[in-house]
Amino acid sequence: MISRQLAANTRLGDYVVGAPLWPLRAADAYKAVGPQGPATLYVVHTAIAQNAQLRDALIAGTRLAAQLPEHKHLVRTLAAGLSNLPGGDVLWIATEEAEGSLVRDMIAKKRAAGQGGIGARAAGNLVVGICAALAEVPHGALATESVVVNRAGRVRVIDLALASGTIAAIRAGLIATSQGSIAPEIAAGEPPAGAADVYAIGALLYEALVGRTLERGGQRPSEVVQGASGQIDEVIGRACHRDPQKRFGRVDVLSEVVAEALGKGGALQTQMVPKLDEAPTLENQVSLAAELAAPKAAGSGDANVDRALAAALADTTEKWLVTKGRLDYGPFSLADVVAQIDKGEITGDAIIMDKDSGARGSVGLHPLLGPLADAAKQRIDDNRRTQAEVVQQKREKKRGTVLYGVIGAAVLAVGVGGYFIYDAIEGGSEKKVEGVKQLESGDIKITMSEPKPPPKPAHTGGGRHGGGGGGGGGAQAANNGNQNLALDMSDDGDDDSETLPMNEVFQTYSHYGSQLGSCLASNGAGGAHISFIIDGKSGHVTYVSVNGGTAGGLYGCLSRVMHSMQFRPVHGIRTRAEFDIGS
Repeated sequence: MISRQLAANTRLGDYVVGAPLWPLRAADAYKAVGPQGPATLYVVHTAIAQNAQLRDALIAGTRLAAQLPEHKHLVRTLAAGLSNLPGGDVLWIATEEAEGSLVRDMIAKKRAAGQGGIGARAAGNLVVGICAALAEVPHGALATESVVVNRAGRVRVIDLALASGTIAAIRAGLIATSQGSIAPEIAAGEPPAGAADVYAIGALLYEALVGRTLERGGQRPSEVVQGASGQIDEVIGRACHRDPQKRFGRVDVLSEVVAEALGKGGALQTQMVPKLDEAPTLENQVSLAAELAAPKAAGSGDANVDRALAAALADTTEKWLVTKGRLDYGPFSLADVVAQIDKGEITGDAIIMDKDSGARGSVGLHPLLGPLADAAKQRIDDNRRTQAEVVQQKREKKRGTVLYGVIGAAVLAVGVGGYFIYDAIEGGSEKKVEGVKQLESGDIKITMSEPKPPPKPAHTGGGRHGGGGGGGGGAQAANNGNQNLALDMSDDGDDDSETLPMNEVFQTYSHYGSQLGSCLASNGAGGAHISFIIDGKSGHVTYVSVNGGTAGGLYGCLSRVMHSMQFRPVHGIRTRAEFDIGS
């Protein structure tokens, strides 16, 4: 693609252009010096910069990247601008200095020397770093040119600000899709998501191991990398499946699987190598555990099941993920899963997955966990009915005592008392019917306040938004695991961004009053202050805090209810709101 070459010492905003670095798909990279010292400038290709739609996509992507908290595996976005120079306007993006070599160039150098890829250990470290960078934010256009590795081995994603514009340029036909790292759904018009990054990272891993871009029917990594077995072939095959639903669910899951397979030069550490078309079921895995842990003995089918369950519970490996709604929880040990089933926190309609092998299945259909889920549901329902009956009996007893008192007074008061007896009986009957109706319906009386948007926090300088939430800079956010979510509570910085009206937000969450009230009752809480964020594109809740925190039993229960809500999608980035609930 034709790009404009800039001479050294050219000024773009507050930045002075230095020596050229790398040609990329959407821009050319230069060394630069800015207000904060050394930096990297990306000068967008002319054909992309002159297209209004693609330019808007780049600007939107730059805004989102600039709002992210600092991360050791992400190059920080500093500023962007449109500078008028002799010969035309120049669209540019400035980031902190990106030191090191492009993975693209590292692989090309190895290939030219006839050495294939960069090796199993280096490829494993590469994937772990990339997955850490993209665990909370999708990229969508990741490729070998997106990552640098410095002399100390630090892995960093450099082009997150360019990702949206790169995707738009691919769909517009200005960038070729021949690179195997672009997920099929991205090229087809779907928005970036974690599944697309799983595909891209799998393709990048293949290229790092083999030395050539991913292609169907190409060499298997186990045939090229010394000491590697077929497990890494299956990991890449699953990650790069054409169907997003059949890939690993998240990049952090892929990271753990790859780290295990390549952590020691690619040598396998397990005996089971699942295939994509015939991955072992949970029943197979638990039965295998039973065979290894229990003695061979004849017995009833129930005894075999008990031994299998006991053997499975003895394994404390935290490798099970549980999907409820659209959210994944875990990893848990199987003992943790059983404990949550017993409490009713995991029900039969949830999906359980082995993050190591990718095997997955329904909790309700599993031969061991299914009966546990059914029994837990029956026990919890029985307890609720028993509690309701106890409450009803207490009310009946209290009403009966009052009624007899009224009758006694009526005998003494004769005619006037008779009137009061009749009134008390009729009134008591009406209240009794109302009380029974309330118990049968399971409703809980609660009050909810109208929602209001949280106050906008102050932003720090330097061309980026600050940490948001309770204040603090980006460095603090990087050091605190919960602060990265607090960033979403900051202002979008875009006055044209559409948000949901507060009355519409109230109409939606008010339908969940009974569930929210149940959380208060089950945790012995009289009320709670809930802050939450609604993603604009999906209409799903992406962040919840309860009484200013993100931990504890009350938070866990209320968070699950909030994440199950579906709001109307809008064109804006997010809608923020908070409200109070009391029982």
